[in-house]
Amino acid sequence: MLHLTRIRVSLLEAARLRLTDAYAWHRAIWQAFPAPPGSPRDFLMRVDRRGGIFEVLVLSPRRPEIQTWGTWEIRNIPDRFFQFDRYVFSLRANPTQMRVVRGSDGSRRKNGRRTGIFQPNALRHWITEKLLAAGCRVESLSFDPPVREHFYRKGRRGTHLRVDFRGILRVEDRERFSDAVRRGIGRARGFGFGMLLLRPLPSHAPGAVS
Repeated sequence: MLHLTRIRVSLLEAARLRLTDAYAWHRAIWQAFPAPPGSPRDFLMRVDRRGGIFEVLVLSPRRPEIQTWGTWEIRNIPDRFFQFDRYVFSLRANPTQMRVVRGSDGSRRKNGRRTGIFQPNALRHWITEKLLAAGCRVESLSFDPPVREHFYRKGRRGTHLRVDFRGILRVEDRERFSDAVRRGIGRARGFGFGMLLLRPLPSHAPGAVS
């Protein structure tokens, strides 16, 4: 079973807590999932500003410990939620690709360089391939222009490319699909990317319960 947590935080409270970028939000949410040092992150998150508040969604296999800040609502996602055939989806992703790096003599270096994807056709190909790997086929798709997001970690500034995808998908491999929902899609999943938001299309799942 998965847990979906919705946290609402006013702009004033977020400023007081210094929740100013993706890394700051990540550190704050991490406190809700205490674990031994060195344990891997086991949650996905997404932060959206809606008028005068921030709305944070957190998907996790463990139930979070409610913190003293914000307003927290936790709901369980039953296994039957993943038994539909088609879903409306939304995905905030960090689409990247590995570029070949060559030395002065033209030889290919062992390690390439990861760069963001900007071209619409390349973005369409990227999300289509990612969802295929997640056991899904895209039936309709739209996305916003890429946006650069900055964050600070240990005093150094970093940058992620953000693209919001949306559309309709059809599940073709339910096991891979369920695993992708839990693990997330793409890179930078600790920085608010990769959470697949889903709304079932019940008419295509006879006998399923919404």
